[in-house]
Amino acid sequence: MKTLVLVFLFGINFSIFSQVIQLEIDTFSRSIPTANFGGQTWRGPSWVNSAFNDSVATMYPDVIAFPPSPDIWDWENGWFYSQDILDTCCVDTIFLNWGQLNANVIDITPVNFQNALNQINAEGLYCLNMISSSISKQLSDLNYAKDNGVLLERIRLGDEMGKAGNELSISHFPTAEDYAATCDIYIDSIRALLPESKIAVSAGNFGNSNPRAQYWNEALYDMNNKADAFRWSAFFYLKQSDTTFTTQQLLAYAFDQIPTYERTRGFQDTIIDLQDYELWVGYNITDNTLDKRYANRWSLVLMLSASNYIFLNNRLVEDISLFNVGGIFENWDALDTQENFRKRATGVFAEIWNKAKLNKNKASKIKVFDSIVDTVTYYNLNNVPRDIDYPTLFGWRFENDSTFEASIILTNISSQPINISIDNLLDGNVSWKKWYSDSLFAVIDSVNYINALTDTGTTNIILPAYSINVAIGECISDVDNDGVCDELEISGCTNNNACNYDPLATDNNNCLFPGDNCIFDIDENGFILYGVYDPNCFCLENSSSITDKTPKKTLITTINIVGGETINNSGFQLEIYDDGSIEKLYILK
Repeated sequence: MKTLVLVFLFGINFSIFSQVIQLEIDTFSRSIPTANFGGQTWRGPSWVNSAFNDSVATMYPDVIAFPPSPDIWDWENGWFYSQDILDTCCVDTIFLNWGQLNANVIDITPVNFQNALNQINAEGLYCLNMISSSISKQLSDLNYAKDNGVLLERIRLGDEMGKAGNELSISHFPTAEDYAATCDIYIDSIRALLPESKIAVSAGNFGNSNPRAQYWNEALYDMNNKADAFRWSAFFYLKQSDTTFTTQQLLAYAFDQIPTYERTRGFQDTIIDLQDYELWVGYNITDNTLDKRYANRWSLVLMLSASNYIFLNNRLVEDISLFNVGGIFENWDALDTQENFRKRATGVFAEIWNKAKLNKNKASKIKVFDSIVDTVTYYNLNNVPRDIDYPTLFGWRFENDSTFEASIILTNISSQPINISIDNLLDGNVSWKKWYSDSLFAVIDSVNYINALTDTGTTNIILPAYSINVAIGECISDVDNDGVCDELEISGCTNNNACNYDPLATDNNNCLFPGDNCIFDIDENGFILYGVYDPNCFCLENSSSITDKTPKKTLITTINIVGGETINNSGFQLEIYDDGSIEKLYILK
């Protein structure tokens, strides 16, 4: 491995190293969307498998979906409805496929799923069965789950209900208005049971190719009981014709596909009717080539990184769901359940990205300079070209607005290393991990396949070609380099020998010592009277003599020990003053 790395580095044109790019923060900032995983685990293992749960936790998901195959799922039994029930539950018979019929039954109840979530430290997203179940049955299932400790914080109403190929949805909801009307009833009932839960509806316009869903979103806008979120899918597919892609065309493909999905499906963040909704996105990249030449490769990891970067540019996207958490398929599944839960490309990507944003709540886009923008050309089926401009280096800064700790994730999809400086982006002790691979197109077959270089500092940082790079900093800014973030600094004197020492101060400022000027008093007109600190740090009036500041008082009378007024000046006497004070005297003559 070391030999390969050395060959790789010595083969570089080192002139690139002299061109340092000073990175800066863009004006665009936002909240960080939750990282979601589709929970399609019906092929095993069960969520009671602690080793599997621990492996899922290493990818740091915020949310995991339940259940698998929601259209035919029985929450009560934690498995698919049997075929005899599916024969009679609906107008049209729903058929279990060969895999579902022959799968080993495993326990995937909401209670067991919640226990797994507790172990993973994630929330659940629960998709209701709107096809083979009923509103009353699903409400009963929700109520039972709630009473048994299941935290029902997120709910989805159906799965890709507007999709042209979803025959089950088409038979139950012939029009978008039919689906919207049913969702109205569901939402009204769910909010009575779970008033704090967020509810998402299945959304997405499909245009002329699918007249049923041409204006699907518009029907959802007209609902009486509004949803909290629109859930939409942005899966894109690498076809056999795409095997002619250059490396540049492949790695930049997300910059072409995802904005197209946003535009055609009606999910641009500039759409007025969308402003009151969150967008929850489900996606992955499917390799439909004959030889599956792109599945489970480092190139896919880089494409997923580009996809997440683009989704974050849509300010309405608040949840990004990546399919799928674990299983037997190289295309989607993050963990290989047949090989001791080792990470595939999806899992490698999730670990890098999700760990970078861990314990952060704000994302600030890193500015894209003209020097790192390239252009790539794609062709449609009629061989008509379209040019796409895309950044070869892109990323975000993730921040915690309480601790002001920060991290940066940068993806280099160019064929050359890039020399950068981030001293305007992070401060304190900054450590780097730079992820890359010996090959863009070799199958990821073990955890050791992906290489990681470490580095420290903020200037002259070399980002390898085709790499994802994460920097962890103690602070967004620490100008005096004292280990305390500028935003948390308390200005004051930190010298404990000073007269104005402040034990809470972190940023030393204007210490005063004996002999230094001080504020002695403020007169009746509001003018400041200055003084000087004495050796004991008392502030004395700034004059050659000390003026007695004791209020003047007037003697009223003098009496003797028996209370009579006295006229002689000998013996015991009491002097009474106008301020009520009495002084005792004994005069000897």
